[in-house]
Amino acid sequence: MPFFIVLFFYITISIYQISAVTDALKLIFMVQSTFLEGVLFIISLFLTFTPFLGPILGIIGATFVWEWNILFSALLFFWPYLIGFLFFFFRNKSLKKKNTKNQTSDIEDAQIIEEEKFK
Repeated sequence: MPFFIVLFFYITISIYQISAVTDALKLIFMVQSTFLEGVLFIISLFLTFTPFLGPILGIIGATFVWEWNILFSALLFFWPYLIGFLFFFFRNKSLKKKNTKNQTSDIEDAQIIEEEKFK
C-alpha cells in the first residue's frame, strides 16, 4: 500500500514538473501554435528529468508563467537533490561513528594475534 501512495505522489509531482517545463519552453520560444505546443510538450517530457536543465526550466516556468514564489518552485524541482544531500550527509556521519568503533576492534584483534605468535 505505501508503494502505491509514493507512486501516486511521484506521478503527481512529475505532471507539475512537465507542465512547468512546457510553459517555460513556450515562454522562451514564444510559441502560439497548438501544433508547436504539442511538440514542446513531447520535448519537455525528456527535458524535465534531465539533471539541472529540467529543474532550471521548471523554475522559470513556475515563477514567470504560473507566478509562483521562487522558493516553492525551487522546492518542487530540487527536492530529489535536497533529499539526496540529506541522506549523504547523515550517512557520512553514521559511517564515521562506525569506523571509529571498527578501528578499535581491529587494533585489539591485531594485538591478540601478535600475542599468539609469540606463544
